Order: sequence, then C-alpha cells, then structure tokens
Amino acid sequence: MPAAASSQENTGSNPKLKKVGAEMKGEREQDQNRSKDERPFKYLAGDRTIGVEMSQSATVASAAAEFIAEGERASVREPLNRAYFRRPGERPAFLVLRDGREERPTLREDAGAMPAGPCLIRSGEWLLAPEVNGLYASWLFSETVEQEERILQRIYYRLRASAAALLDSADGLWAAVMLPFMPELADQPARLAALQDAQLEALFAAVAERQRLGGDCRVDLLAPYPASAAEFAAQREFIEGVAEQTLGHAYAAACRIGAVIPPDVERTAAGEIARIADFLVLDGAAGEAAPEDAAGGFAQAAEEILAAARSVKPAAALLAAGAPAAYALADLYRIGLSGIFCSAGQRTEALLRAACLTWIARQDHADTAAGGRL
Repeated sequence: MPAAASSQENTGSNPKLKKVGAEMKGEREQDQNRSKDERPFKYLAGDRTIGVEMSQSATVASAAAEFIAEGERASVREPLNRAYFRRPGERPAFLVLRDGREERPTLREDAGAMPAGPCLIRSGEWLLAPEVNGLYASWLFSETVEQEERILQRIYYRLRASAAALLDSADGLWAAVMLPFMPELADQPARLAALQDAQLEALFAAVAERQRLGGDCRVDLLAPYPASAAEFAAQREFIEGVAEQTLGHAYAAACRIGAVIPPDVERTAAGEIARIADFLVLDGAAGEAAPEDAAGGFAQAAEEILAAARSVKPAAALLAAGAPAAYALADLYRIGLSGIFCSAGQRTEALLRAACLTWIARQDHADTAAGGRL
C-alpha cells in the first residue's frame, strides 16, 4: 500500500506523465474512429473500372520509366565490332537514339559501357561552327591551288579538334558519323572529295590518339545520299582506303559503313545499296514541309524502302532520322524499323511513345500465347 500510494502520488505530481497518458488515449480514440468510418483505401464496385485504368496507367508508366532508363544508361557491355543485325524469329528492341545536333555532354557517365546504339553525327555541321565557317568560306572562294591547299590544312586541324571533342564525350562511345555533304559543292565532286578526305583523316587521327591513350570508342561511317549501289560502293571503297592508310587494315576491315538515303530514293536502288551496306539511315531532315505534315509520306516511304531492302537482305537494319521520324514513330514501329534518331527536344516524348508501344505489343503477345483468354 505505501508503494502504491507513492506511485499514485508520483504520477499525480508529474505533469509529463499526465501528458503522455492523454496523448495515448487520444491516439486510441482516433484509431477506433478511423477503423469505423474512414477506410481511405476502400472503393465501391462502381470504382473498379477507374482502379483498373489506374493500374494499367501505372504499369505503362513503369514500363516507360524502365525504357527511358535503359535508353539513357550504358548498361550493356558489348565488343566494339558488333554488327547491325536482326535476330531471326524475334522482334529486336526499337531504339530511340540521339541525334548529334545538340550540345554534347563533356564527360562520360560510365567508362567502358556501350550504349544501345550509336549517336548520329552530321559532320558537315562542324564546318558551320564559327571557328571553322570563315575558313570554309575562304576555301570555297580561294583563287589558287596553293591557297586552297593551305586553307584546307587549317580546316583539317579544326576538324580534328571537333573529332577529339566528340570522342571525349559520351557520344564518342558509339558514334555514326555522316560524311559532309555540302549543297554548294554538288557540282564540284573533286572538291567535295577533298573535303571528305580531310574530314576522314581528322576523324581517324582522333581515333588513333584516343586508342593510344587507352580510351574506348566506336566510330561507324555513313556515306551521304548515294543514288545507286555503284555510287555507294565507290564511297565505301574511299572510306576504307583512308581508314587503312590512317589506322591499318584491321581497323578498316572492322569498320561498319552505312548509307544515308533520302525518302525519294529509287526503291530498287535502296535494295541494292542495302545489300552491300552495313546499315541504312532514312533521313527526313532535308524535307521542306513541316514535320507533322511530312510524317505520313515519310512513313509510307520507309515502309517501301524497308520492303525493298529486306527483299534482298532479310537482316537489313534501317533507322530513321529527322523531325518527321519522331512524328511518324508509331507507324515506323509498326512496320518494323530498327529505330529512330531524335533531337533533344523530341527525344523524351519519343521514348514515352516507344515505351507504350512496346508495352502494348508485349501484352498482345502475352494474350496470344495464352490463347486469347484474359
């Protein structure tokens, strides 16, 4: 009794203990009220449709996040001599790749890891940079052969610096570099060849320097707009010749060389080019129509060119580039293209759309495998 009395006296005299007891009592009352009335996560039968839609949306969002994460990070380590190909019997992943007409990151995020596909680099744009454009204009209007050669040598050093910057960036892990195609030189093939030779030599010199320092890089080349298989064969031989002179026979033999073709290319020619090219890029960037207006015609051209290419080479890889490609993504996915190159402004939306299309295709495949039963 004295101990009990002492305990009561201590409790009564300690205001902190009184406060704790009151809080515990209040929490018990709140729990009882919540269990009777609130039930915040319970929905009625009429809400089931909304719940299903929310669940599906969450699944698509999760797939989109996974698709984007996979596209952004270099998670697959592969040898640098991997070819462009399609595995027979299964649909390859639809790639949403970077178009290099955007500011490149200065540092690599994960050295030694390969991205899912190359970044498209239009090297002709290097000639439009402020530090090169003046030299290029002077070269175009040079009055003597000696002056022309001297200015071209200066251009070479500028191009080599641009190539080194590319290989030091994340895009340099795997780049598909399109040789310069300058409209003002369309009727001067000898001067265009000289400019392309300087570009190739600068690029391969930068590759050699990076290899000497122990760095990883993969550079594939793209011949610009060949009109026939014979024209592409000549461009390929030219590229391989410069590669062999600069980096040796082994590198030249392993170098992957593709072609950039316009939507209006002759279909038979496209098939013959595909036969001897490692990959094709259908370029919609040169069109004058608004991208959203050109998307329908671009998709139609892609379907016809893909059919022509795979009629002679079933494993042919065809990617699309330019603004119309992003607008026509759903159609390009449906007809079986390997992927698209996107500008920075279009890439996030393209990744989301590709993720949704991939998720829908997987669900359809699962339903078919289950005999159509849900």
